[in-house]
Amino acid sequence: MKKIVWITADYFIDVDFQIVPYMKEVLGMDIQWKVIRTNKNIYVDKSLDCEIYELSHKSMDPRVLFDYKRIFSDVVADDISLVYSDFVGFPYYYFYLFHKIDRKKIIHAAHNIIPYSGWPHKRLMTKYLNFVFSYGKNFHIFSKHLVDYFCSRFSDKSIMLCPMTVKSYGNDITDEFHIDESKLNLLFFGNVKLNKRLDLAISAIKQLPSGIKENVSLLIAGKCDDASEYLTQIGDCKSITPYFKRVDDKFVPELFTKCDYLLLPYSNVAQSGPHMIAYAYNMPVIASDIDGFSEHVEDGQVGFLFQANNVDSLVNTIVEAYESRGDKYAEMKRKLKEKVDGTYSVESVASKYLNYFKSICK
Repeated sequence: MKKIVWITADYFIDVDFQIVPYMKEVLGMDIQWKVIRTNKNIYVDKSLDCEIYELSHKSMDPRVLFDYKRIFSDVVADDISLVYSDFVGFPYYYFYLFHKIDRKKIIHAAHNIIPYSGWPHKRLMTKYLNFVFSYGKNFHIFSKHLVDYFCSRFSDKSIMLCPMTVKSYGNDITDEFHIDESKLNLLFFGNVKLNKRLDLAISAIKQLPSGIKENVSLLIAGKCDDASEYLTQIGDCKSITPYFKRVDDKFVPELFTKCDYLLLPYSNVAQSGPHMIAYAYNMPVIASDIDGFSEHVEDGQVGFLFQANNVDSLVNTIVEAYESRGDKYAEMKRKLKEKVDGTYSVESVASKYLNYFKSICK
């Protein structure tokens, strides 16, 4: 293969920050890595071997096309094998990219396929992505249920079904949160959005039976724009500790090592970054039984599933997790490690990327 141009949006940096260096350094692939900044609040490690581009114009401003021209100014179509891109760039980016590069050489990493209520400019965004899906040839899709949805609407496409890799932030354990490890510690992690149903998690903790609630702790760690609403719901419940701010990367290993389960009560999801962080630290999850989680969690084996949007089901599942401490929990972690090594490790995922790239370039 010739050189691969890899485009990462800053909002997907956590998806690529391990896999790209591995493919360059371990697999010896010739990758020119470009990261596009759209949000200054998203942290991009300056030590990464990539070119970082700041957009001079908003995505809706037609002048952003000059930014795209600058980003691709050193890319000669005949000198590359592929462009792998997870940058969405609504509404102009893919019109420029398809004009610049033969569509047969482009792989779009399709993180978002099914329209959901939180999409900005939902109607126009849906039309824009439908254009990308209709005109494009090659796609990376991260979950089986999304492949099924995609194929029911767009035929004759080349698809790589490959999950996100686990996301490790190292092994330096801090002592920022003072977690009581004698309790069953549940973690809700990441930016708080309505679809993540933190309200359901809070209700479930408050409804736990007496004798169990006192020995269960929920730590909420993540930025929240409506913190006051959740603080009111929490009230004086001593089993819930809110930390409504962005968690520095250096504290991530502590949270995912000292807590017992990641709690994922979402009502909908394509794929979850926190889920893959949990798997990196061999942490089982308690997740709703929506498609985005059920294909990655064997209930009772490597984690627990509960009926989505059902507080009673979540209460019963937390009780089951509490009663499964000790040997049952240790066996769950052992099975989870085997699953991660075979499916979600950097090595496993990188091999899928490599095989797919070769299939397109043959």
